[in-house]
Amino acid sequence: METGEIVLDGILLVLVAAGAFTDLRSHRIPDWLSLPGVALGLGLRWAFFGLGGAFDAGLVASLFGGLVGFLVFGMFAIWGKGMGGGDVKLMTAVGSLAGLLHGLTCVMCVAVVGAVLALGLVVAKRRLLGTARGLLRRAFTTPRDGADRLTLPYGLPIALGVLWATLIKHGILAGF
Repeated sequence: METGEIVLDGILLVLVAAGAFTDLRSHRIPDWLSLPGVALGLGLRWAFFGLGGAFDAGLVASLFGGLVGFLVFGMFAIWGKGMGGGDVKLMTAVGSLAGLLHGLTCVMCVAVVGAVLALGLVVAKRRLLGTARGLLRRAFTTPRDGADRLTLPYGLPIALGVLWATLIKHGILAGF
């Protein structure tokens, strides 16, 4: 493994740990955390690996990785399905630092971890049947404002999913 990849993965893990901490503490992921992550990803990938291609390790891979993180999580934010702008910007930074291939693994791992934690939260709050009824009702009706909602600060699933994906990348855990 190249030194540049190890440096980028270290920065990535510190970034998502800080994102999880701030999200759990204040239910926000600040721009001062995410936006420098995007800039670092683009700049360092270019400095370490040059321009490269989409499936290489360089700047182009960083651009595509950031775009994937932005588009996948941006859809959920636009649809109002629990993602906030801070989550989207943090995943954009994740993709920029990770590059396209590792970024795709990060997106998949974050989605799996988020689903498992959300299901665990629903079960822990003993609202599984109510949530299932709510999902069916929302499929056929307009949701009511002011409803009592469970929330999961998504910085935690992002951090755990990126950690999982990075352990897979380095061969410490088996992958998909």
